Amino acid sequence: NPYVTEELEHCAFFTDSICDQLFPRTKQIILEFSSGKWVPRLREPRDLYGISTPGHLPLIRWPYQCEVIGDKIEHIDWTPPHPEPLYKPTGLETLCPDSREGTVVYLADEDKESCFVYSRAGGSYPSRQVLPQPWEGWGNTLIFEARFESGNLQKAVKISDFEYQLTLRTDLYTKRHTQWYYFQVTNTQTGMPYRFTIVNFTKPTSLYNRGMRPLLYSEAEAKIHKVGWQRTGNEIKYYKNNLSQDGHQYFSLTWTFQFPHDKDTCYFAHCYPYTYTNLQEYLAAISRDPEQSKFCKIRILCHTLARNLVYVLTITSPAGDKEVKPKAAVILTARVHPGETNSSWMMKGFLDYILGDSNDASLLRDTFVFKVVPMLNPDGVVVGNYRCSLAGRDLNRNYKSELKDSFPSIWYIRNMIKR
Repeated sequence: NPYVTEELEHCAFFTDSICDQLFPRTKQIILEFSSGKWVPRLREPRDLYGISTPGHLPLIRWPYQCEVIGDKIEHIDWTPPHPEPLYKPTGLETLCPDSREGTVVYLADEDKESCFVYSRAGGSYPSRQVLPQPWEGWGNTLIFEARFESGNLQKAVKISDFEYQLTLRTDLYTKRHTQWYYFQVTNTQTGMPYRFTIVNFTKPTSLYNRGMRPLLYSEAEAKIHKVGWQRTGNEIKYYKNNLSQDGHQYFSLTWTFQFPHDKDTCYFAHCYPYTYTNLQEYLAAISRDPEQSKFCKIRILCHTLARNLVYVLTITSPAGDKEVKPKAAVILTARVHPGETNSSWMMKGFLDYILGDSNDASLLRDTFVFKVVPMLNPDGVVVGNYRCSLAGRDLNRNYKSELKDSFPSIWYIRNMIKR
């Protein structure tokens, strides 16, 4: 009806004019006519800011000196049918010699700057290759790669046909914190006993001496048998070596294993990887879900140093027409340390539950307002750090800091809690 439309437009213009007079400094307050009077309220924010359309994800930003390959790394999710087996020492574990000559088969560029300067979306593409392409030029040599999201490998040295010595990259803009690893291996041969030795761990003790095993992912196994990440390794030993730098003693992890397929693409990791892209895809799925999006609003808490987004989720039952009672707030955060991927999987489990349709989940949403920051340190996650942000500092040690520009996610978390 054109008359109704014209009247509504007139009311809207009239309301906006009143708002401009009463609240000249903000456009976030709107007036609603209720019970015979105009009642101000805050304008509703966008349902999802940062993931504007279904399937669209903002590009990840990398420090400008980081070389990044164009391939998108994906892994299937699966649940092992049996609990992960612990490694039981056999007496065959040996300490590998530390200083043996070999052939460098992988070498990532050293940091060009001592501190963070600026970032670019997508990172820079690699300008060189260590060994010739294609694979035929490699013979039986393994091809290593780690210039992808959360990857962390600085150097690989071929000691013999089936033995490699690996060096991890330190946290960006630091000389420390080497415990997380995640890298790709191609040109594999099945049935051959390989040995990998990582030589620059910094922790004096490790769960690898308590039965933990490295993780292996085979693309062929995933495609043929739908098998994802699984524990692997024999003759596992974590020990103090003869290497040191700047007064820091290094430790080695060595293990033997066999690849399941020839010419396969495999990955090794310290813990089950969970990347910033994994989080974005998970949040995009929530935003597309017609039920979950009713009681889960996804906003941007802040931008990181590299201008990646720190998301905050507000989860509670909508008020509806009933009287609104104050609710206690429950604040949860995860992934302050990039290498502790376990926290992201725990957070995913919590979100799966609290966004579910169980009676208990519904009662919790009726009772509380949950403010959830699922990834506090996305920059560190993107570049494959173990503990630090791009400020080269442990965010968990800076909750008292007032340096908003250096530790934005911590500053905004504290501010949110105060509000």
